[in-house]
Amino acid sequence: MKRLSLLSFVFLPVLVSAVSIGEVVQKTIESHPQIQIKKEELYTQRELLKSVKAGYLPSVDVSYSVGPEITKTILNKREQADLIRQETSAVLSQNIFAGFSTENGVKQQKALVLSANDAMKESVNNLALEAVTAYLDVLRNKELLEISKENVDVHKKYLSQIKAKLEAGVGRSSDYQQTLSRFENAKSVEYLSQQNFENAIFNFQRIFSENVSVEDFQIPVIGELPANSLDSLIELAIKNNPTVHVSQNDIQAAQAALNRSNAAYYPSADLKLKAYWNKNVNGISTDSDNPHVSDYDEESGYNALLVFNYNIFSGFSDSANKQVNQHKLLKQNNTLADAKRYITASTQIAFKTFELTQKQLVHIDKNIQASARTVSDYQKENELGRRSIIDLLNIELEYNAAKNRKVTAEYDRLLSYYQILSHTGKILEEMNVIVE
Repeated sequence: MKRLSLLSFVFLPVLVSAVSIGEVVQKTIESHPQIQIKKEELYTQRELLKSVKAGYLPSVDVSYSVGPEITKTILNKREQADLIRQETSAVLSQNIFAGFSTENGVKQQKALVLSANDAMKESVNNLALEAVTAYLDVLRNKELLEISKENVDVHKKYLSQIKAKLEAGVGRSSDYQQTLSRFENAKSVEYLSQQNFENAIFNFQRIFSENVSVEDFQIPVIGELPANSLDSLIELAIKNNPTVHVSQNDIQAAQAALNRSNAAYYPSADLKLKAYWNKNVNGISTDSDNPHVSDYDEESGYNALLVFNYNIFSGFSDSANKQVNQHKLLKQNNTLADAKRYITASTQIAFKTFELTQKQLVHIDKNIQASARTVSDYQKENELGRRSIIDLLNIELEYNAAKNRKVTAEYDRLLSYYQILSHTGKILEEMNVIVE
């Protein structure tokens, strides 16, 4: 069809070599914004871990203040003094005990880093399957379009023959009208197939941004499954699927957050070392005639204090915060349970599809072979006047339907194979895809 040819020409420039499904997945992962988003989240969580670990280290604060001050004090005999006051201090603070808040905070953040890393793997895994699905949909709809075009050609041929007979006065008008009706239906199916094919192309473009040619697509070959039984595949999926890993790490983070909320019920202890120097305080200056000026012109010193703090009441915010974290932990446990259910069901569906489509294809192939032989026999019998063109058209329709079923079953089986790889966390390994 002219429109389809134009679409293929405009849509995708021709490349030198064919584009395998593995290459599509690799390039998609390297360039897709979803993966970049997950990477930035991972980098964020790593930096937050450094921030939480700062609780193990001392903090040092240096302060210097200077400015005019008007003062009346006992020391300057309550005479107004206009001075430039200066205060300098250096304080080193080291937390000794904070109710295990820092330890649990580090555990929580480490779990969040692992969760962000697994979330990136989850996104990569899902995107790989999405790219595979889009790739296979293009191939599937391309073949279905070709079959629909062949079906139109068959109807056009038989419609021409019946019309010739009708014009010769040896045909029946009803046969012509019936064949015309079927031809129009075949033509509408062709346009529907073309629509599905073009939509599959646009969907593929959404995922894969580089220019490739549909003609360069390769039909993938099914390899070995990661395990031979359904139970083994489910066990492998629960063990390896990144979605499960994300939930498991989120549970660890929630547990650490719950433990961290207990810190509010403990006292805190900090060691503080302070050195200070002050000038022109208390309204006394070196320019003053006060005989005690040398005693008060400057103040300096240092101290080392062990400071204890213990909050007695905080308006029930501490207990409420603990309850919040308990509910978050329960939520993450249920999220994990839901993820395991989903992955188990998805693996079961994919495996059964993989098994049963293989059995379907055995019978579909036999159906196609028998239909092809029947078409050949009907054509010979038609030449002998034993079969009508309507009989020929009926068997051609059966032959066409069988070919459609074969394409559907073949690509359903291919897709289920990659779904199994995705659910078990093996899709990238099978395709030799590298994530950096």
